[in-house]
Amino acid sequence: MPDDDDDELRSISEVARCFGLPVSTLRYYDELGLLPPAGRRGNVRHYGRRELRRLALIRHLHHGGMMSLADTAAALGERGSDGVRRPPGRAVLTGAIQLIEDRVADLQAAQQRLAHLLTCPTDDPVRECTLLREELDQYVAQALDR
Repeated sequence: MPDDDDDELRSISEVARCFGLPVSTLRYYDELGLLPPAGRRGNVRHYGRRELRRLALIRHLHHGGMMSLADTAAALGERGSDGVRRPPGRAVLTGAIQLIEDRVADLQAAQQRLAHLLTCPTDDPVRECTLLREELDQYVAQALDR
């Protein structure tokens, strides 16, 4: 594996183009402390292999829809750019896994409801299905009780 210190540096505009991101997004990630501090040559930021790997991880976690940007930032470091201590990365990852499991459960429940509506014997199941109406009545009651 090549040494990270001896690798070729790439300008911020080149990295933005390669990753399909606006330069402003990379600057924003820098400000949030998501990326290790970029090296500078004059006024231009340059990224080495370490920064590129971190950017690839951010893209994978955040842009892949697995984690919010705040959770991605928390998982990547103990302290934010504001100096406030964040939860440890494992706790953030555990929370993200739970969110995904909850979303999967919600999607499976929605899929089951839709499959039921397809097989419901009523002429207009979206308006006439007793099971759906009861479920909707429960949602309305819960919303009104808040």
